[in-house]
Amino acid sequence: MNLQGQLLIAMPHVKDYFEQAVILICEHNAQGAMGVMINYPTDLSIAELYSKLNLMSINNRQFSQRHVTGTLVLTGGPVHSERGFIVHTKSKTEFEHSYPISDNLWLTTSADIINTFGSSDAPENYLVALGCANWAPGQLEQEIADNVWLVAPSNNYILFHTRYDDRYSTASRQLRIYGDNLVPEQMGHA
Repeated sequence: MNLQGQLLIAMPHVKDYFEQAVILICEHNAQGAMGVMINYPTDLSIAELYSKLNLMSINNRQFSQRHVTGTLVLTGGPVHSERGFIVHTKSKTEFEHSYPISDNLWLTTSADIINTFGSSDAPENYLVALGCANWAPGQLEQEIADNVWLVAPSNNYILFHTRYDDRYSTASRQLRIYGDNLVPEQMGHA
């Protein structure tokens, strides 16, 4: 089972850090899995982050209204919370540390992508997260078997065009689960 590029949806009984989390799995292989939460925004916009890094004056960037008010930096997970993880659509620009998630979706961890924000070189769609979630080999598969997570397909609409607080319900609806109709914690156990 390869979950790379899929979404994890936290089950209703999950009441820890990942309560109602939606996580994009960016990497899944024999060494484990890594993903980024996509539905918990911070109060910091991407434009403010850019400004705090003193890059706006250096590069003379002009951000569109979308970047000033609409695009917030996300809480990506509890691991490496000081590091940036940028999920984006394929770009004409190549970045130093970019890895394909799927055919048209990439993860970049190098700062060179930030220098493109607000310019025509930036990827068409992107989200910025601080931190990530990691699983040891077999751990994620066991959590899925234990009904901690549901797995759903990802798509650009959910990742880049759905309001943060609607991503949990929108991802669930892909599985024909509406409202509070998620299966109970013990469903499927004999």
